[in-house]
Amino acid sequence: MSASASSIRSEDEGPQGTSAASEGTNTVRFSVVHVAAGSGSRLGGSVRKGMVLLDGHPLWWHGARTCAELRPLSQILVLHPEDLLSTRHEPMRAWMLEAGITQAVAGGASRQASVRAGVQALAEDCGEIVLVHDAARPLVLAERVAALLLQLGSADAALLASRVTATVQRVDAAGFLSDTLQRDELRLASTPQGARSDILRSLLERAAEQGRDFTDEAALCRHFGVRVALVEDAASNIKITTQEELSVARTLLETPRVGHGYDIHRLVGGGPLRLGGVDIPVELHLLGHSDGDALLHAVIEALLGAAGLPDIGEHFPDTDSALKGADSRVLLQRTLQELRQRGWAPAQVDCSLIAERPRLGPHKASIKTALCALLDLPPERVAVKARTNEGLDAIGRGEAIAVHVIATLRAQG
Repeated sequence: MSASASSIRSEDEGPQGTSAASEGTNTVRFSVVHVAAGSGSRLGGSVRKGMVLLDGHPLWWHGARTCAELRPLSQILVLHPEDLLSTRHEPMRAWMLEAGITQAVAGGASRQASVRAGVQALAEDCGEIVLVHDAARPLVLAERVAALLLQLGSADAALLASRVTATVQRVDAAGFLSDTLQRDELRLASTPQGARSDILRSLLERAAEQGRDFTDEAALCRHFGVRVALVEDAASNIKITTQEELSVARTLLETPRVGHGYDIHRLVGGGPLRLGGVDIPVELHLLGHSDGDALLHAVIEALLGAAGLPDIGEHFPDTDSALKGADSRVLLQRTLQELRQRGWAPAQVDCSLIAERPRLGPHKASIKTALCALLDLPPERVAVKARTNEGLDAIGRGEAIAVHVIATLRAQG
């Protein structure tokens, strides 16, 4: 076994109630094969399950990122459907870098075929242990993976598994109860599952030669006579198969996304005045590099802030001659498209217009209607308020209009 200065320490209990994780420090180098090659047909929708977004990142990103926190890590490899690897997906490279993934490989027709392709693609010096984790389990805890690795320091194969807390009944062919199972003898298998790398490579090849296909690595190892140890898993490590389970994961993982936007533009002569994409028929307009729509600029700024993205000045710099006189509605649509690529959509916007002149109260309804259409939000999710600055500073003197916007985002699949 190779040593590493950066190691795993955990005080969690191991299998059979023993304190396996507290008995030492993991010094065994390991690699991770991250399986995200399934179609996810039971989840529904047009997006591959592994690419369904959770808190702004695809499902596969979360488990990979958790494994990447542990040491001594050699390599993380992700398996995607072949057609996904052949298409251009802009955020993919950034997501892989963030998650510590070193390589993406095309998966196979079954889970076992995908794992075999992944193990074959690992480097020869991938370490003594290979962990296999399902992208459909994004909420795995690093401490549980650490306990699994410690167990694999002395076991040839091991898996995370959770206890069964409900009563389990067997039914007969007619659909009637026939037997009550002893739940103390039952466990629910989860992932990661792992084995010594040489053992896993050998067993995957033997299974392929024999035309056998197993549902997971634990079943593979057990079939060929390798004893498999159990490490108790956390209940939160749910497998996302249905929309209901995805909703639970989002409730557990996602934090509110709130952004603030502010903009101010000088008022000059000549009209019309554009706010929220609405042209107000007065002999005034807002001076700006684009169309000067301070309200849409503040909305864009708030949305970008809620998503943790660079500000409007970086997205649409006033040094870009192509943006001279640009329609801010187009800039907003470009912003919304970027948010959609990252799994976000506007949930609510609250806008405050501050102006001494012209009086904006009579125009609030039309501005709100326009914002609802632009953001695809119902009226109860959009607020437009107008107030003066009580005669104070440049706004109070009627020289400028300022806008504050609070925006929240919702996750979309």
